[in-house]
Amino acid sequence: MAAQLFNEKREYTRIESNRLVSVKLESGHTKRYVAINYSIGGMALHSQSPLPLGEFIDMNFRLNGGDREVFDMTAEVIQNFKAGSTYIIRVKFVGLLPFEDSTRVDSKVLM
Repeated sequence: MAAQLFNEKREYTRIESNRLVSVKLESGHTKRYVAINYSIGGMALHSQSPLPLGEFIDMNFRLNGGDREVFDMTAEVIQNFKAGSTYIIRVKFVGLLPFEDSTRVDSKVLM
């Protein structure tokens, strides 16, 4: 499991990632980020700069495991924090990733 990025309870288990994510910002600009981890409810992105809290972004990505399916999700930026000389951006999906087998756990999971 990845190093603890956040010391809080999680509703969904996190899956480590190192995938590129294409993000269309409200301004219309498209940028690429690297996903650090994801769950059916959201994602953590590695970035050179923060994004405005509360901004809604359109995301396009593939998941781990050689999955060929491309996911198009809308997400809200809920947190930015400095990690060395870069940033970690947390986003919450509007809706849930359509996983066949849910990664939801009965009790909240500590990350």
